Amino acid sequence: MKAWLVGVAVVILIVVGYFGYQFLTTGPVTIYAEDAPGVSVTLTITSIMLHEVNGSWITVSNKTIVYTLGSNLTQLVSGRIPAGKYNEIFLYIKNASTTVLGVRVTIPSNVLKIHFIADKDLIVSPTQSAEVIISFPHASISSGSLIISPSITAEAIN
Repeated sequence: MKAWLVGVAVVILIVVGYFGYQFLTTGPVTIYAEDAPGVSVTLTITSIMLHEVNGSWITVSNKTIVYTLGSNLTQLVSGRIPAGKYNEIFLYIKNASTTVLGVRVTIPSNVLKIHFIADKDLIVSPTQSAEVIISFPHASISSGSLIISPSITAEAIN
């Protein structure tokens, strides 16, 4: 009977230790997007990744997110990632479309590379929520295509 209680206690300590470690080494991050009013473009995002200053890439989401560029602030994803400093975001785009004048949307290499403004890196810590606001100001029409610049800026709110 005592061995059973010791076994349960060990399992509980392992579970508590694991979740405690996760809580102390990761922090919450929420990523939002917005756009100036104008052309309505729908993006199908298949992955969102943040680049740590030390060089590694952290996946925030691999789920498919359909987002229509608009002036309303829209939450794309929220989660916990390793605590640290992040300086870039990559959005992997499976598809982009618009209904304006039948114009085709082009995103070079299907990746939107996003830098934080004014070299203000995103700081993720276990004790404070971190937020990112991505703005899509760079869109142009060229040779019959709507081109969204692959270099977009974001604001880190620490």
